[in-house]
Amino acid sequence: MIRFHKIALALAVALVVPQLAISSASAARPARGPVDPPVPSIPQKYLDQQIQWSVCSFDAAVKALYPQAPTTNCAKVTVPMDWAHPDAHPDVQVAIAYSQATGTSKGLMTTNPGGPGGAGLTLSASLAIDKTQLFTDFDLLGFDPRGFGQSTPLQCLTTTDKLNALPTTPDYKERTRQTHKTEVAEAKLYAEACSSTEFGQFVSSQQTVYDMEFLRALFDARQLNLIGYSYGTWLGGWYADTYPSRVGRFVIDSNMDWTHTQWDNVNFDPFSGQRRRDTQFFPWIARHADQIQGLGATPKQVTAKYNQVRADLVKLVKAGTSNVRGDNLDGTIYSTIYGNVRFIRATVDILVHDEYVKDPSASGEIELRHVDKAWARLSPELQAFDSLAAIRARYGVTPAAAGTDSAVPVDSTRSILADARAAAAKSSGDTTVNLGPIGTTVRCNDTAWNKDPNFYLREADRMAEKYTFFGYMNGVPFCAFWPYKPQDRKLDLTGSPRILMIQGEVDPATAYEGALRTHKDTSKVTRFVAIDDEGQHGQYVGSASACAEAIGDRFVFSGELPGKDQVCGTSPLPAELSVYPVNGPVDGNAVHLPNSKSRHTVNPLLQRALDTVATTTLR
Repeated sequence: MIRFHKIALALAVALVVPQLAISSASAARPARGPVDPPVPSIPQKYLDQQIQWSVCSFDAAVKALYPQAPTTNCAKVTVPMDWAHPDAHPDVQVAIAYSQATGTSKGLMTTNPGGPGGAGLTLSASLAIDKTQLFTDFDLLGFDPRGFGQSTPLQCLTTTDKLNALPTTPDYKERTRQTHKTEVAEAKLYAEACSSTEFGQFVSSQQTVYDMEFLRALFDARQLNLIGYSYGTWLGGWYADTYPSRVGRFVIDSNMDWTHTQWDNVNFDPFSGQRRRDTQFFPWIARHADQIQGLGATPKQVTAKYNQVRADLVKLVKAGTSNVRGDNLDGTIYSTIYGNVRFIRATVDILVHDEYVKDPSASGEIELRHVDKAWARLSPELQAFDSLAAIRARYGVTPAAAGTDSAVPVDSTRSILADARAAAAKSSGDTTVNLGPIGTTVRCNDTAWNKDPNFYLREADRMAEKYTFFGYMNGVPFCAFWPYKPQDRKLDLTGSPRILMIQGEVDPATAYEGALRTHKDTSKVTRFVAIDDEGQHGQYVGSASACAEAIGDRFVFSGELPGKDQVCGTSPLPAELSVYPVNGPVDGNAVHLPNSKSRHTVNPLLQRALDTVATTTLR
């Protein structure tokens, strides 16, 4: 079954909000800035290791979509757990996928889908299916970052007794003493669980950057090229700061504020998530009232309907008759509206929950009838952007059919705990439970965090009032209880060649204002391309903006950057003929290309990779 969870409204103050968030976040910073760690050498034994290659399990799917694709081979390579002390701990493995250029190679190109914790093994080949010149011009390298995917997994270990002892709250949005108690207890448990093995302190961006440099050296590439999304921009910035002379053509898209702290970044999310919902998603639903039954014909009506459905969900949970939570719905909507085409799926999510509160099940779960009735409330034109089979599988009411597009449930730390608690309640005796690899571990290891949980409780209380959608989303991060010192650095990119930054105006996951701040911090090195009236998270390759796509192509394939920062236009949202303006931070002075057209489909391998990262973003 799908479990949802988390994010937040008030657009009149949108332009001043980030400064308030930055101001409050400054309390989480240490008095002295970070000091760059020394760059380790690569012991020769790792470069000399014998690699056992085999054809990747996804290679057949790549060739089915693009028969001319080269064969992609997979392997696992051995790296030190701690590059600073290679002999102090057992080695770990990083899963890689590699294909050789079909033409004259311009070098090694790698990618990262985001996270932290997003598995990227398939991403390089998946991008090349849509942009086939990547197959021609580059040796392509995909990899799962250490701790995640098919690489040596991070284990977050706890016990059934500790899970059973956790307090609960019916709704994290209700900022009560019980909610505060629950958030603190959960944060303590997660910090203890994810630091319970020696590997926990080395699942970090800096160690992953060292892995990336090792992979460059392993393939004897002069430089490393990169297409990185979301957290992949953080990795790109850190790599460029650590190894500036090894930077090739870096396109970093949907940028984190990677010159600042991880807390600065997550503290933007309630604001940016609310802005995307209220300036684009809810107005889109309202404009399609004749194609969507029962959600409203104005943004105000849609908002009221959403709030009513959510309130009814909470009532059922409080009555003890339902496991379908209002805060899970918030999280699902926040994550799903990362992509423009996923507006249809997010709309179905609201409709499914509306059907549920009108006719709750005896099981306390969403059932097949709720999904099917919700789907029937969409017009055939909107249904064409998704499939009933995918939605059914997404809710776990039918098995996922082979090839079903992105039947990926939203996965948050709170839903992971809810599932673990449910299993623990049925167990006999105290046993060890592995909660799996949690991406927040990387955030804890990367930068310094305030260690006072009351700081975060006050911030979540304030944000919940200010951003009524998902202002409460961060609660108490388990980084407040993280026992290890951060493996931090101060980024200035001295010595790096130019890097291309691409950013949508109302991105819900990486706020435009944060990306712009990082660009200003690195303006001598970065070139910034803004996309006016665009909110999708992830732009280059299959972009809604032909302008941004063209700029990215010129840089990736010929090395040419625009002479100055640019503002690009975009194309309409799904099932629309015109772009509706957004009252946001971009001035509207956009470059529109005559051949710009709406693109709302990418190949299923790429769509699944992007959906998977979006659905695990709250971890």
